[in-house]
Amino acid sequence: MWVGLICFFQTARRNISYVVECLSDRPLDLYKTSDAAYLRQWLLEKGLSISSVQRTFGVVRAVVNFAIAEMGLEISNKFIGVYLPTKHLGEKRKPIAQDKLKDLQQACMRIDDDIRWLVALISDTGMRLAEATGLLVEDIHLNAPVSYIDLKPHDHRPLKTASSARMIPLVGMSLWAAKRLCEGRVNGCCFKRYNYGPKTNSNSASATVNKWLKTVVGDNRVVHSLRHSFRDRLREIEAPSDMIDQLGGWSMKSVGLNYGDGYRLNHMHLWLSRIAQ
Repeated sequence: MWVGLICFFQTARRNISYVVECLSDRPLDLYKTSDAAYLRQWLLEKGLSISSVQRTFGVVRAVVNFAIAEMGLEISNKFIGVYLPTKHLGEKRKPIAQDKLKDLQQACMRIDDDIRWLVALISDTGMRLAEATGLLVEDIHLNAPVSYIDLKPHDHRPLKTASSARMIPLVGMSLWAAKRLCEGRVNGCCFKRYNYGPKTNSNSASATVNKWLKTVVGDNRVVHSLRHSFRDRLREIEAPSDMIDQLGGWSMKSVGLNYGDGYRLNHMHLWLSRIAQ
């Protein structure tokens, strides 16, 4: 039950943060229906799928309704009734093709700065953008028998779900990026430009990364496409599906898969090394 509550509060905070970033923090009676429409467009232009926008509005409506009821306000919820398109609801985010992925990774090495380290790190780990952006140097273990990331929640960057906490072996471009991030450093945030406040600003990271990404791999791909590519690449080498779920922090599809400690780092490393060749 507690895990469910934690996940709910994390989701609510994330979705309300979209409202504050897009429309600013105002008294509830100062939001207008036109503001809700602007938020919808802002979320779509940010790269969220229509289904994600619908989920975001569902949470925002619920939070505002709760505040109105608890505080006895005689106002209407301006986030109710805004038009949300459903035409492309069934469409899935497209992965990045293997040849384009290679181009992207080579561009990361050529430019060799913190934004490109972020993209490279995600490309061979399958991490979510917010997970990677909020990493600490202490989360990266390069001197272990198998180099890995110990992905865990922090005050400045919680994780999306309980299953998101995981250990990910470092191979290929992710290992290169991790080494660059740790050069001469023993602690602190890996990506300081997105961690200057109390919370990781993954929205800013998303805007910057997506803008550059599209110049390399095309307009219809975003940073989350790397996560889809990661799963497809593991499928192609016939990696066990429960290992793929463990590596990506996806929820296990059956109760039985939650038993035991899961795959060991060295075993996961063997499979990941095959997709990084």
